Amino acid sequence: MDHTVIELMGSDRPGLLSEVSAVLTNLKCNIVNAEVWTHNTRAAAVMHVTDEETGSAITDPKRLSIVKELLCNVLGGGNKKRGAKTVVTDEVTHTERRLHQMMFADRDYERDSDDGFDEKQRPNVNVVNWSDNNYSVVTIQCKDRPKLLFDTVCTLTDMEYVVFHAKIDAEGPEAYQVYQIYHFVLNKHTWTLTCDSICCLVLDVGLLRTLA
Repeated sequence: MDHTVIELMGSDRPGLLSEVSAVLTNLKCNIVNAEVWTHNTRAAAVMHVTDEETGSAITDPKRLSIVKELLCNVLGGGNKKRGAKTVVTDEVTHTERRLHQMMFADRDYERDSDDGFDEKQRPNVNVVNWSDNNYSVVTIQCKDRPKLLFDTVCTLTDMEYVVFHAKIDAEGPEAYQVYQIYHFVLNKHTWTLTCDSICCLVLDVGLLRTLA
């Protein structure tokens, strides 16, 4: 791979991306590509960087350690309640898939407030557990948009659900999705109504991340 992948997770605030870019520039790192998501006061980014002189991946462990330390300081932003995280890797991953995983691991669905959010964009999510058949039915109705199906399946996968049947109707401006799912770990003996509520909440947030 001809670049180094840097994954960032921290507190969102004005000027954050500018400060991150300044740190990388001072360390002679060239940003080849970057994608940033912000949601619920948190920011996640996947950046591809190269050595400014060689144009290749950065391989010096000492230099990479400095990059991680300085970026982590910037991402902290004085938020002691929710920390910052910087990961340097050479693994090849799908950027948007990885951002979903990072946001879910950071528990971005534990939101404090929805102030300022346009309720017209919020999806209508419903989960019904068919305990006798050991699966649940998820229905989602929302405005159709690019990558809606991708965001939905990523969110279900992050919660360790398996989709074994689905029906999608996306004619017109609205999209209607129906999924039959079962959990990789939970079964009808350990399933509770709380599981349904959490599934609804996480799906709701997972479909809003890319709209933030």
